[in-house]
Amino acid sequence: MNEQQLKQFLYIAKFQNISKAAKKLFMSQQTLSQSLQNFEKELGVALFIRNKNGVVLTEVGRKILPQSELLLTHIEEYFNFVKEQIKTNNSRTTIAIEEECLLTSIPSDLMLYASNANIDLYVQNSLGLCLNALADKSINIAYCYRPAELYNFSYIPVVKEVPIVMLSEHNPLIAKESLTIADIKNEGLLLPKFNYSSFTNSLVKAYAKESAYPIYAFESPDIATLIQMVRSNVGIKISPTYALEHFSLDGIVIRPLKTEDFLIEVGFLINSYQDLNANEIHFINLLLSHYNSELSIISEDNENVLEHY
Repeated sequence: MNEQQLKQFLYIAKFQNISKAAKKLFMSQQTLSQSLQNFEKELGVALFIRNKNGVVLTEVGRKILPQSELLLTHIEEYFNFVKEQIKTNNSRTTIAIEEECLLTSIPSDLMLYASNANIDLYVQNSLGLCLNALADKSINIAYCYRPAELYNFSYIPVVKEVPIVMLSEHNPLIAKESLTIADIKNEGLLLPKFNYSSFTNSLVKAYAKESAYPIYAFESPDIATLIQMVRSNVGIKISPTYALEHFSLDGIVIRPLKTEDFLIEVGFLINSYQDLNANEIHFINLLLSHYNSELSIISEDNENVLEHY
């Protein structure tokens, strides 16, 4: 028994005429008649009684008709599901990246995996654009600083750490082993392009708590430019530690920023775990593993084991 035999049986039962059923199935009457005979032989029972007007169902035929309809529906649903999974695996996935500097938190081997797995990492340079894309479901995942408001999205934390301060080797503050907001309040502050993320919100709050304000703030999406400005002692840059390995630190000194009010939090925002395909789940798991996260990881069988914040 196969899908075509079930479909042919149902069409013949519907039209009570092999010739009409054959036309609807785009096959010859002779071919359909032979296929029906083979089906009846396989089942070991006659399904139709032939007469001069066409055919009518036997008692057995009438009894198995509802189950045949149900079985064909299940088979079609199964094949549609398989086709959708193949389409999903072969289609390209886009992960929105809040800003350019976050790419430095993704290791090179994982960038290569993304390319091979048809995952595009698209820099939005705006948290708002990431949230809008999630809301209209044009993407399933945004990789971003943890926003102050999650807007009913689920958040998967990846990095949570105390920031560091990048200073020129000519800056007198390098004499200190660690720095506070009070220490740097008279320094120029070099920032990635401003956005409404937890990074900027926490930084503003940390300065405000000390009634401190930088003498000026310069914003740029180009991290290399900001680091060169640090090297030239134009200002300081507050940064996560993951960014350090991607740039030359010649002429730059690193000091930890001691504050309880300012943490760098980076992670994934998603609509729902059920919407993620296998490649997306694997990408998230690989990045969590890279940072040795002690948090629960999304299981590969799509079970939701993380909380909805």
